Amino acid sequence: MTDYVMPLDAIVGQDELKLALALTAISPRIGGVLIQGERGNAKSTTVRSFAQILPPIALRKDCPYHCDPIHPFSFCPVCEQGTSETIMGQAPFIELPLGATEDRVLGHLDLEEVLRRSHTRFVPGLLAKAHRGILYIDEVNLLDDQLIDLLLDAASSGMAHIERDGFSLAYPTQFVLVGTMNPEEGEIRPQLLDRFGLSVEITTPQSIDERVLITERRLAFDQQPELFIEQWESSIQNWRERLVNARQLLPEIAMPTAILRYIAERAVQAHVEGLRADIVMAEAARAYAALNGKTWVDTGDVDVVAPLVLGHRTRPLSPPPPRGHNNSSSQDRSRDEAAPSPASSMPQSPKSSGVSAHHENIDSPGDGDDAERMIPMHLPNHLMASGDFGPWRHNAGTKKETGKRLLISRRLGQPSLSYLRGKNRKRRAHDNNAVLIDWPGTITAKIKRQHGTSPSHAWGRNDLIFRKSKHPRPVAVVFVVDTSASMGSIKRLGRVKGTIMKIAQKAYRKRAYFSLLTFGHRSARVVLAPTNKLGRLRAVLERMPARGNTPLWEGLQETALQLKKWRREVPWVFELYLMTDGKVPGITTHWDEHVVRARECKQALDQSPVHLQVIDADTSRIAMHWAKKIAQVLHAEYGTLEEGA
Repeated sequence: MTDYVMPLDAIVGQDELKLALALTAISPRIGGVLIQGERGNAKSTTVRSFAQILPPIALRKDCPYHCDPIHPFSFCPVCEQGTSETIMGQAPFIELPLGATEDRVLGHLDLEEVLRRSHTRFVPGLLAKAHRGILYIDEVNLLDDQLIDLLLDAASSGMAHIERDGFSLAYPTQFVLVGTMNPEEGEIRPQLLDRFGLSVEITTPQSIDERVLITERRLAFDQQPELFIEQWESSIQNWRERLVNARQLLPEIAMPTAILRYIAERAVQAHVEGLRADIVMAEAARAYAALNGKTWVDTGDVDVVAPLVLGHRTRPLSPPPPRGHNNSSSQDRSRDEAAPSPASSMPQSPKSSGVSAHHENIDSPGDGDDAERMIPMHLPNHLMASGDFGPWRHNAGTKKETGKRLLISRRLGQPSLSYLRGKNRKRRAHDNNAVLIDWPGTITAKIKRQHGTSPSHAWGRNDLIFRKSKHPRPVAVVFVVDTSASMGSIKRLGRVKGTIMKIAQKAYRKRAYFSLLTFGHRSARVVLAPTNKLGRLRAVLERMPARGNTPLWEGLQETALQLKKWRREVPWVFELYLMTDGKVPGITTHWDEHVVRARECKQALDQSPVHLQVIDADTSRIAMHWAKKIAQVLHAEYGTLEEGA
């Protein structure tokens, strides 16, 4: 079945997006296009349509990686022989799935080849397949930050570097990187936002005539796609010719100093950080001049591309604080808004954010900075005996170990095996990270040791190489909210909702998820399963009523059940906020009975990795602070609504 694509010029509007895609196709050094806008506005359709107008590329017949016949990949089995005929083919369009891993993107060791023939072979990833084409990421804001950084590096430099699984190589990656996102479904870190060369914001058309024209063309395309495409064939060919001519003309275009000064003035007026905007604006202006068949750049070219370059980089100037004003709160706020790296950005409880461990100096060339990235791990004996080599948690707080200890490198793509010697020194290790066996490194090292000797099929502890998981376990912030009638007085529930949103916004900036459970009116229920959509949380909070009594213990038992259920699907680490005024029926007269029930709930919650904090919602002038007493029984941290925010 033929997969038809709407012709680019048949898409109504989207002129800025079409221009941004064309500029990046002419000069991939621009660094990619970020498309922001609401769903249902043909963002993905426009990108796929643009892929169809890219000029055909020369390639070897049967080449799986779209190699340039003149400069093929060193690892391509077809082009390495050089015997296949050269043909013209369609530029590749590769879509990157959100669940893609680093080895899927960069490439990895062919384990089957290693096990069958004891031969190491590199399997290229999606970057190689997208060479000389388009790499498309839908909902790029939900992609792992480290992968986004890697992709942007490859797009702007035109090269991919891989140091993993015993391979050390680089290969060209000239592609148009395009990412789409709906800002309402999650933002992207400012540091990564700046890495995209161009940005376009798509809005829903409000013109009646424009909406009618869009619908008419869509219906005509769906009914007779072949006839519809044929009607637009001349515009498709016109786009291809313009792109070919522009690519040929680009090297001849110089940038006068006067134009560079004008670019610098535009960047300063926009209050952008750094110099990336200047460089991208200059390159985009050259590409725009080439697209229009010119060999020079003028201020008009700069004015056209400037909104695409500066739109996502412009910083509004904040007024200076009054004299004598303590601006510590604004500093704290800016610290909160600064997005940390993926490994440290998850919300961490004070009790589990780190554990002290005795480490020793490294008697090897990897001392110094590399030593700071090394952490000792021990393979548990019960796992060795059972053969269970899945991820397990590093327990650094148990009895003191003696003798040599295995050392694993945190360095990206370079698992290493060393041993610790010398004096002890303390380090910190994240409690929610997993220890994994580096199977490619283990198998490769085993085969290299056996080279020239009789093969041994016995595997011992010393054959295993481990690595620290680069990604911490996902964090879910769970709000357990008392929605009884007593919470609805004195606008108390409104303050609770405001506190929840403030905590959720901080968690969101740290790439965490959040969920909501409520208890009140003789029942407890899940209102929102773990999600990273702030809009969904805000919507359910607006509809959250307050009525009935306070079934606190039923709510905590239901929470414990849900945590276990969610943990079976995803290895969550939970940050739990219990928000209540503590006014449980009978708590003043039968406190001992409630203590027993609280301990039962605590025991149930402890079956999942959870950090519990009780937020006292009793804001009355004569508060009894039952929530504080409940927190003590639950061995939880305690805070008020003001402190929780």
